[in-house]
Amino acid sequence: MSVKTVDISTINQTTADELLECASRDGFLFVEGSGFTQKEVDDMFNMSKGFFALPLEEKNKFPIGAENRGYNAINVETLDPATQKKGDPKEGFNFGKYINEKPIQPMPEFFQKPENADIIANMQTKLYNLSQRILKLLAMGLKIDESSGGSNWFADRHRRDYPSGSIFRLLYYPGQKKADPEDEIRAGAHTDYGSLTLLFQREGEEGLEILSPVSKKWEPVPYVGPKEPGMAPPVVVNIGDLLSYWTAGILKSTIHRVKFPAKLQAEGTDRYSCVFFCHPEEEVRLEPVPSAKIASVTGRGANEGKVITAEEHLQSRLSATYGWKK
Repeated sequence: MSVKTVDISTINQTTADELLECASRDGFLFVEGSGFTQKEVDDMFNMSKGFFALPLEEKNKFPIGAENRGYNAINVETLDPATQKKGDPKEGFNFGKYINEKPIQPMPEFFQKPENADIIANMQTKLYNLSQRILKLLAMGLKIDESSGGSNWFADRHRRDYPSGSIFRLLYYPGQKKADPEDEIRAGAHTDYGSLTLLFQREGEEGLEILSPVSKKWEPVPYVGPKEPGMAPPVVVNIGDLLSYWTAGILKSTIHRVKFPAKLQAEGTDRYSCVFFCHPEEEVRLEPVPSAKIASVTGRGANEGKVITAEEHLQSRLSATYGWKK
C-alpha cells in the first residue's frame, strides 16, 4: 500500500517536506496529530447513524440543491457521469461551513437537538483548524515567497467566516448482499473538487480505493488504528482538483472510488464515513502561487494564463455531477 502516514503534531520544515512529498507523489496520506479524540469520532458516527435511520420522508424535507447543501438520497449523486448509467447507491447530508459559529442553511430537527448541534459545531471548528495546519505545512513545503505571505499564503485564502464551498458531509452506503453489478461501485471513480479532503472511516467498513499514481492500479486504503488509546485514528487526507490546478499539478489530485471488499459485500455490511471538503473563499482568484517550484511549471493549471475564481471552479464541477447550473 503506497499511502504513507505523516505526524503533523509539530509544524516544522521537516514535517512540511515530508507532507509535500506525499502530496506530490500519491495525493493521499494519513495524518497523525489531528487533535481529535476517539470519543469525538465515535459521537460523530453515532449521530450519523441516527440521522440515516430516520424515515425517508423526514430526510427528503431538506433536499440537496445548487448550493450543495442538504440531503441526497440514493442514486442522486453521479460521481463518474462518463461511465455510470445511474447515480451512486449511497445517501449523504451536506453541511455548509459555519459562519460566526452558526449554520447557514435550514437544519433538520434531528441536527438541532443540543447534543447533535454541539457535535456538528465542534467538528466544523476542529476540521477547519486541521485543514489550516495542513495548508500551512504545504505552503512551507512549497517554499512560498515570504514577502508574499509565506507559510500563510494558502491559509489566508481559506478564512473561516467568509463564504466558500467548504462542506462537512455525512455518508451512508447501505449494505447490499445481492447488489446489481452496477451497484458494486458505491461511489464512482472521481477526484475531489476543492483544496483538501479530510476523511474519517471506521474499522470493518473499508471500501475506499485509490488509482495509485505510483502503481497505476486500484489500491485499497485500509483502516489504520489510533497510535494511543483515546486518540482518534489517523485522518485520511487527499489533495483536491482546485489545489492541484492552483499548484500547476505539483500536488496530485488522485482518482478514487468506493468499492466494497468481497467479504463486506457478501456480508451485506453497511459503510459510514464522514468527510470535510475544504475550499478557498468563493472570491479568491486562482492566480499563480509565488513559489519557485510552481513557477518552473509552465502552461498548466493556474500558470496557463486564464484566471478564474474558486467559486467558478467549483460550479463547473458540480454542474457535471448533478446537472446544476447556478
